[in-house]
Amino acid sequence: MSRLNHLNIGKKRNGYTWQTSMPARRLGKHPNARIYMWRRIILVIAVLVTLAFAGNIVLSFFAAEYVSLELSGNMHYTDVQIYDVLGEKLENIVTDSEKHTADYLKENLSYIKDAHVVKHVMKRILTIEVTEREPFALLGFGNASQISQVLMPRAQILGSESPTVSARLNSDISFFLVDSEGHVLKNIEVGETNPSKPEGKPKEMVILPVESNELPRIGTAIQKSEVKLGLEVLKTALLQEPALAAQIRIIDANDFQKIKLQIDALPIPVWLAGDAIESGLHHIALLLKQHKARILDLIDEIPSIRKPYLDVRYQDTLYLGGYTKSK
Repeated sequence: MSRLNHLNIGKKRNGYTWQTSMPARRLGKHPNARIYMWRRIILVIAVLVTLAFAGNIVLSFFAAEYVSLELSGNMHYTDVQIYDVLGEKLENIVTDSEKHTADYLKENLSYIKDAHVVKHVMKRILTIEVTEREPFALLGFGNASQISQVLMPRAQILGSESPTVSARLNSDISFFLVDSEGHVLKNIEVGETNPSKPEGKPKEMVILPVESNELPRIGTAIQKSEVKLGLEVLKTALLQEPALAAQIRIIDANDFQKIKLQIDALPIPVWLAGDAIESGLHHIALLLKQHKARILDLIDEIPSIRKPYLDVRYQDTLYLGGYTKSK
């Protein structure tokens, strides 16, 4: 027997054949490999489903209905009003974003200027500190000349009641309450005022006429130039001439070079230029302080057919004039 046969087949000893090499194996996958793979997949799916179910149970303890709300800084809105708005958005204190919650409040509550939201997950407490916008002026959309010419009581904020405007105004005029930045807070219904309301002294609003029938959307900022100019005049008056600002009733800033003020002390409009607001307001204040009686006498001498006005647009010059056509 050859050496090759000895290695591959073996040799006989005492009548037995001894195999000296490993038996040949068939190459390829194990016959049960597919079964093992499916078992692993099913096991992974089972683990994931179990974890998801357990996680859902844990998250349910932090759902909005189980969260306590701590509010501060809110004056216009009650805690219940803010919570009701949050209830439409807030789902879970764990998964909801603090920034998105704050943005949602600012988008849906027009008086909220800013909101700082902090989540205390383990305590299931949501802390919200809000900064509210303050009413500053009324915008009258429609016929600006009509608003300026009609003698009317000021719009008033009476406690928690909605502010109202004199019913003598044309119902085509729409009024909107804005803050000092021109952010629209709410729409004001036209109706009779109630001066006998007992809740203290009402806060009075200056009216800014706007020559437009395109009404603004509540919660947005007005970008019209005449609104920005009118607000600038009012803020400047409050800062530099507070006594005069307290008498301003109407600021018609539709014409940059001829801003018309209606004030309590004079029965005629006062004109000032948009590029000389500070000096113009100063001249008006001096006029009322030093020459008010004389101006009233001169106004009485002007024929009733003419429409008198006081022009303070020029430096160191006050002009009392009149015109026969409505301007």
